[in-house]
Amino acid sequence: MIPLAVQRLRRPIGSLLAATVLTGAVAAPSTAAAGPLDVTGYDLTLDYQPGTTTLRGTTVLSAKAGSALDRLTLHLAGPRATSVTVDSAPVKSFSHNDNDELVIEPAARIGQGAGFRVRVDYAGTPGPGWLATTSGGATAFMGSARAWLPVRDRARDKADFRLAMTVPADWGVVSVGRERREAGSTTFHWAEPAVDPDHVTVSIDRFSTERGHLPDGTPVVTAYAPGLRATTKPLADRLPEILAFLSAKFGRYPFDAAGNVFLQVSDDAPATAPQTRPVYLGAGNQRYMTMETVVHEQAHQWFGISAAPRLPADSCLSECFASYAPWLWQQAKDGADLDERYRRTIAAKRADPAFWEPLYQPGVAPGITMYNKGPLALHALRHQLGEPAFDRLLQRWTRVNRGNYAAWPRFEALAEEVSGQDLDGFFAAWFRGSTVPAEEYLWPGPLKP
Repeated sequence: MIPLAVQRLRRPIGSLLAATVLTGAVAAPSTAAAGPLDVTGYDLTLDYQPGTTTLRGTTVLSAKAGSALDRLTLHLAGPRATSVTVDSAPVKSFSHNDNDELVIEPAARIGQGAGFRVRVDYAGTPGPGWLATTSGGATAFMGSARAWLPVRDRARDKADFRLAMTVPADWGVVSVGRERREAGSTTFHWAEPAVDPDHVTVSIDRFSTERGHLPDGTPVVTAYAPGLRATTKPLADRLPEILAFLSAKFGRYPFDAAGNVFLQVSDDAPATAPQTRPVYLGAGNQRYMTMETVVHEQAHQWFGISAAPRLPADSCLSECFASYAPWLWQQAKDGADLDERYRRTIAAKRADPAFWEPLYQPGVAPGITMYNKGPLALHALRHQLGEPAFDRLLQRWTRVNRGNYAAWPRFEALAEEVSGQDLDGFFAAWFRGSTVPAEEYLWPGPLKP
């Protein structure tokens, strides 16, 4: 994710968005659930009324118990549950607490290893993270699934996702994955396998929608909120070129659907990268709704979504790489001299202690440094390894971690394996350190001015 505010050393953009930026949209795994629980599917049937911002409907969770369960804890902020069943049987009790937890006591203990289904009917106004658009619609901020569905929140638990959402005539719904269309219907169907709820979102607006395919047949859906198509379509039209370029750098595109969603929440709202289809919440700000922003968000499909950080401390595995992708794009497409950019930045930031904050500290989420120091660190790594080894490292990382979660030390180990180099000093200086790296690590290869 790249907030538009980061691109211009921006002013604060609000507590919700700023907090998400500083954690790299990665939250710690939940410890609230009572006993191990593996959710395998979310099946949503919803109705949303933009005029009243009222959401009502049903979510059915398919799950498997890792141990015997007398109690289930889900998260739901905003709407209230009106009815809960487990395997079609009314539960003993259900209640909401002050932590946005929906605590459920089934009528009978769920045995270890048992598969079961929880149905939750609910209604109300969506909770924090449900953002109004300037054209009267709404979008669910990435990482805020609990605002609009009962979910095992932030648990690093991928599941199949299916959505059927009904809206008034002339309104549209765009979510993640593949679309199933019914002519003349105001119910919109979306489905995506094996997705983390933190990487799911939904957007409702009076969209103009374009549909097409990548050269390999992957469906592309691009949605424009009112007034945004003319300025953002030139960016959207280059999506096949962008994905082809990133695939050449990072390996094959990791999903079976693609596209973009252009919205306007505010000029300072960030761009985010839900699985398969980035959402640009400040798309009306033409100064910052740029090709580099699109490249950054699409790069997250490899770094951050498919190969995802395990913990907040590992967020550089998402943001550092997505922030370096526009550098690679500008070098290839515009002839940018990245070595000279690197030297200029070093000269400008040598005396700025905040710039050199660590990119990796166990137990500590890196902050804005991911977006500025991160690309420099990767450019230095590129020269330290040499071009062939660096290219092999990027492709191998996304391949071996496809559809999984990984920690930063694993990347360091893979870099040493691929290159055959002892990189302890380099990684200590650039990624774990908080000062300007020593000269041998600051100027690897031909970088020294």
